[in-house]
Amino acid sequence: MSFSVENSIQCAEQVFRSYPSEDPFSSFDFLNALDKADCLDNDSGWKSKCLNHKNGSVIPFYEKLNSQGEFVFDYAWANTYFRYGQPYYPKLVMSVPFTPVDGERIIGPDYKSNSEALSGLISYTNEQSYSSLHALYVDKSQREIFKSNNFIERLDCNYKWINRSYEDFDSFLSELTSRHRKNIKKERAYIRKLNIEFEYLTKITKKDWQDFYLFYAMTYAVRGQRPYLTAKFFEELNNLKPIIVFAHKQGQRIAAALFFQSKDKLFGRYWGTKEPINFLHFECCYYQGIEIAIKNKCVEFDPGIQGHHKLKRGFEPVINTSYHWIVDERFRNAISNYCETESRHIKEYFEQSKDYLPFKNV
Repeated sequence: MSFSVENSIQCAEQVFRSYPSEDPFSSFDFLNALDKADCLDNDSGWKSKCLNHKNGSVIPFYEKLNSQGEFVFDYAWANTYFRYGQPYYPKLVMSVPFTPVDGERIIGPDYKSNSEALSGLISYTNEQSYSSLHALYVDKSQREIFKSNNFIERLDCNYKWINRSYEDFDSFLSELTSRHRKNIKKERAYIRKLNIEFEYLTKITKKDWQDFYLFYAMTYAVRGQRPYLTAKFFEELNNLKPIIVFAHKQGQRIAAALFFQSKDKLFGRYWGTKEPINFLHFECCYYQGIEIAIKNKCVEFDPGIQGHHKLKRGFEPVINTSYHWIVDERFRNAISNYCETESRHIKEYFEQSKDYLPFKNV
């Protein structure tokens, strides 16, 4: 056989190091931290696996027992399988657990090698009687590999802030219409009036992580859920040079947001607060992120998935893409038709969303 499948990415570390990812979430350090910190288990529904191809390419992927933590929603597909008496789970997923961000789903030297590795994973999916194989949030550089292997394409829309060589936050605001500029100033002024101040940390101690985790966990506690990620996981991330922004009120930390920078891109991913304060989420996760992106000369800031409300705050719509290999031909045809119709609606929404952008010249 031209490939082997392991239950950990540990054996593939050298390949990851040889072909470093453009984003921190597809790196060996991030994916390995999920394993080391006990984030992936039967309760979470994620089981780590890794395909090693003899040509030098590897594919980290996961056996899934549910669809939680994916953010590409296929519950309707699972229900259809159930109605017809067929099992949808377990399935296989190429993604970063709990982290909806575009990235390379195959690590390797070139297109040919990566395509061969993907063909091997398709064979594994079929031979091991999984219902399906899904590649979520695929980077533009690898989308053609999935298309050429006859995966079903599914589109969605999220939002990113684009840096047009802004000197500071005010220069960004100057590009907005008066109404939207006043709205953002009003939101920021409300936070300042409460005497909330912000602390940026790049050298993060164990105590800092403990404080951050408290806020992060509270976002799940209020919904009666357990956090996806463990406290130990965050402590494993220092090699990825994270940035924590803490919000202070009366000398006490009351909220925090976590950012990562990779070359010229900024990513915002987790946040939490112990006080439900109006506009604090927007300030911590959006406006402070824009401030960081401008200061660090990032060309793009990805604040996380979903949220039509981001449009009027200067985040622009972008199309993201996932790919799906469905083993059963009958379900494959039905899902293909569904995705084709859905994607037309997504494209229409994408175009319509541009009308909500707050910029003067849009």
